[in-house]
Amino acid sequence: MNARARVLSAVLLATCIWACASSPPSAPPDTSPEAGSPARLWQKTSVSGDLARFSRDGTRVTADGALELDPSTAKEGTDPFPAGGWLDGGSFYNGGTFRVGTATSEVQPVPGGFDSVVPSFDAQTPPGTWVKLTVSARIEGTWTKDYELGVWAFDTTTVARHSVDNQGDADGNVLTDTLNLKRRADALRVTAHLFSERPDVSPRVRALAAAVTDTRLKPQDATSDRTGWGVVLDVPGYSQMIYPDGGEVWCSPTSTTMLLGYWSRKLGRADLEHPVPTAAAHTYDWVYKGTGNWAFNTAYAASMSNGALHGLVARFDSFAPVERLVAAGIPVSISIAYEPGELPGGASRRTDGHLIVVKGFTDTGDVVVNDPAFASNETTHTTYPRAELWRAWQHSRGAAYVLWPAGTTLPEQGLVPLP
Repeated sequence: MNARARVLSAVLLATCIWACASSPPSAPPDTSPEAGSPARLWQKTSVSGDLARFSRDGTRVTADGALELDPSTAKEGTDPFPAGGWLDGGSFYNGGTFRVGTATSEVQPVPGGFDSVVPSFDAQTPPGTWVKLTVSARIEGTWTKDYELGVWAFDTTTVARHSVDNQGDADGNVLTDTLNLKRRADALRVTAHLFSERPDVSPRVRALAAAVTDTRLKPQDATSDRTGWGVVLDVPGYSQMIYPDGGEVWCSPTSTTMLLGYWSRKLGRADLEHPVPTAAAHTYDWVYKGTGNWAFNTAYAASMSNGALHGLVARFDSFAPVERLVAAGIPVSISIAYEPGELPGGASRRTDGHLIVVKGFTDTGDVVVNDPAFASNETTHTTYPRAELWRAWQHSRGAAYVLWPAGTTLPEQGLVPLP
C-alpha cells in the first residue's frame, strides 16, 4: 500500500467500518411489527442421537452418532461444471469426480411460522472432502426447492469454500448465509451433503443447527433477572486494524479468534489459538469475497483441534439469554450495525455490519465487550450502553456466534429451542 493509500485508508477507518459481516442491516418488515419471540433454534446433534433419525442415502451413522459417507452405498458424482468453468474461473466443487451421500432431517414444524433461516454446522473435513447444506421450507402446504447454503471445507486444497448466489425465485432468496423467504413458512427440512474424492476418507458431521426467525415480530429486550450482571470473562482482545492488508473487514474472523483464544486458555488447549490471518484464510468465502460468512466462522471454530469445541449461529430475542451464557462462562460474538450517533463510544462512526465479542455485563446491566475495530489490542475492551447496543444488534435480528466445549451442553434458557 503506497503512502497516499495509507492516508486515505486511515481517514476512512476513522469514520466508518465497511460491512465485515455477511448480511446487511435488515429491511423493515412489510407488515406492522408485532410483539413476540421471533427467534428460535433448530438443533440436531450426534450426542443426542438425532442424526440417526435422518433419512440417509449413501451415508451412515458412526458409533458416536455422527454422520459419515457409507463406502458401500455412497454414489459416484461429477462436478456439474468443468474445472474452472463455474464462476470467475472457479469450480463449484472440485472440478472432477467424487463420492457423495446425503442425510435429510425429519420435517420440523415451526409453530407460528418463520421467514428467515440461518443454518450452521459442526463438521470435520479432512483433505479431499467437503460438505454442503441445503434447506427447504413448507409454504401453504408446498415445499420450496432446496436452497444451497454453502460449500464448505476447512482448507482449500480440494475445493474453494463458497456461498451460492443467484438462487432467487418466487419463494425466496439466499443472501450468502441466510435464506429469506417471501412468505411465511410453517415447516423446515435440512439436508447435509457429504463429499469425498478419496475412497479412504470421509467428512464427518457432528451437528446441524438453524436459527429460525419470524421477521414480522419485533422483540424487545426482556426484563433481566440480572443473571450475569457483574460478570466479566477474561477474553483476550484482538484488533482487526493492525493488519494492513484486509484487516478493516476482518471483524468476523477477529471476533472468532478472540472466542477461540478464550477457550484455549480456559481449557488449556494451546492448539485452539491461532493468529487472526489464519482465521481469515479459513473463513474466506470466494463468492462473497470476504470472511464474514456467519456459518463459515462457527464451522471453522468447531473444526479446530479435532473438534474440541461445538459451534453454531444463533439469533437471540434479548440480552437475557446472553447473560445466562456469560454467567456459565460462555462469551458470544454478536453482529451489529449503526449510523452516526447511534452507539455512544463506538469504535467507528458508523458500520453496515460488524462483529464484536460480548464478554460480560456491568453491575447495572450495560454490556462489556471487545470491539476489534479499535486501533490496538490493548484498546479493544470497552462498555456499551445496553439500550443502544440492543438497537444496533437488531439490524442482524440478534445474530450471534456461540462456541462451547465438546461434550458439554449449553445452559437451560440460553437458547429458545423448537419443540
